[in-house]
Amino acid sequence: MIGPVSRDSAVATLRSFYGQGSYQAVIDLFEAVIAEAQDEMESANDTITIWRAQGKATSARDLIAAIKPRDAE
Repeated sequence: MIGPVSRDSAVATLRSFYGQGSYQAVIDLFEAVIAEAQDEMESANDTITIWRAQGKATSARDLIAAIKPRDAE
């Protein structure tokens, strides 16, 4: 059985795809998650829903920041 991949290894792999379709697809997915979370926050009727949506958006932003090369646009 293969063990879990380290975060650093996964980030390095994603960064190696920079400029390729796979990399952009991952970024697009995270940006879609952020947009969905923003919609959830705007239509939320209770505090817990807002907090969960904020957490989702923050997590997606953190993942984008983690995999985006420093010299990327």
